[in-house]
Amino acid sequence: MENNRVLIKNEKQANHVVAMVMCITFAIFTFIYILDIIGIFILDFKIMTIAYVGSGVLLLLPMLLVDVLKKDDGYIKYLNVMVAVLFTTLLSITVTYHAIVIYVYPIAIASLYFSRRLNIIATIFTVAGVSIGQVAAFYLDTIQDNNFLTLDYVLVFGVLPRALVLIAIAAIFTVLASRTARLLRSLLDAETGLKQFHKEMVMGFATLVENKDGSTGGHIKRTTTYVKLLAEELRNRGHYSEELTDEYLENLYRAAPMHDIGKISVPDVVLQKPGKLTDEEFEIIKQHTVSGGRIVKETFGHLENEDYTKMAYEVARFHHEKWNGKGYPDGLKEEEIPLCARIMAIADVFDAVSEKRCYRDAMPLEKCFSIIEEGRGQAFEPLLVDVFLDIRSQVESEHERVNN
Repeated sequence: MENNRVLIKNEKQANHVVAMVMCITFAIFTFIYILDIIGIFILDFKIMTIAYVGSGVLLLLPMLLVDVLKKDDGYIKYLNVMVAVLFTTLLSITVTYHAIVIYVYPIAIASLYFSRRLNIIATIFTVAGVSIGQVAAFYLDTIQDNNFLTLDYVLVFGVLPRALVLIAIAAIFTVLASRTARLLRSLLDAETGLKQFHKEMVMGFATLVENKDGSTGGHIKRTTTYVKLLAEELRNRGHYSEELTDEYLENLYRAAPMHDIGKISVPDVVLQKPGKLTDEEFEIIKQHTVSGGRIVKETFGHLENEDYTKMAYEVARFHHEKWNGKGYPDGLKEEEIPLCARIMAIADVFDAVSEKRCYRDAMPLEKCFSIIEEGRGQAFEPLLVDVFLDIRSQVESEHERVNN
């Protein structure tokens, strides 16, 4: 699944690259057209104009679809290749028999997608298009060439050798594309393995904390579930759409288990105390946020990508900050608090009050939701509270499911 996501991302990036390359091609063709106008080239002006206008329509189409209309569907890569084929076919009819390098254009475009299948399709249609183009040029008499005065000469000395050259060049491109795709998949498989190792290591750390604080068994699993429900509903409603990308959500789900990692540095006598904490003991507890941020940076900073490490740090350090600025450790307020930590705060508090602790019994769910609602605009961001309360039925279902 991860590999497919990366390949799809590459495909979308390739669509933009192809659009840019075709725009550059059109710019070069414009320069050539100007040279023909001023007489440096001796191509027939009428035919050159037809080639230029037709090429302009074809070469600017990908930019219109990808960059203007923001189309990134799976069919775009096939459309881009077909546009390139039509471009080379048009040139073979109107401008030249001889510039073989132009005929490789669609095959080179296809290679950007690392798809053997697409390369084969590009090769078949390019050979067919160029061959038809040369025959059409002979009958339309658009290209004057003394070497191709009869159709037999066109077929034997034009179509056949060019088809063979194109197939040979296409074979090289196809092998390169296939080899690159295999190498990419190997790298992605290795990365997936590392991510799985990292996930297991994170869960190992988190489980160690839960074993240290025996009263919070399952806290990590439940809070991560609530974080996922809330974050996905926010995105579904169009809130924070620029931030809540697929990558952001993936990092958030992987970072959520790290929020209490700093408790590993809290003495057991304080962490497991069955009664009310003294002011001094509470100050010690509060330091788990600072310790958690430090542990994330020191332990995982060199093992993971920068975005994930930053988010895990923010979740660990800032999940006890409050919307009104009265939280800890830094007294951040409102949107000074990273979004990931604001989401984590609601999930953390809801689970804390809905589960049994060493110093009290679990509260009824009705009371737990009331506590979240009472924290609206005080402890929690109002928007997040509203969305969380709206998905109450889902939260209750997951609460029951995870606890069973």
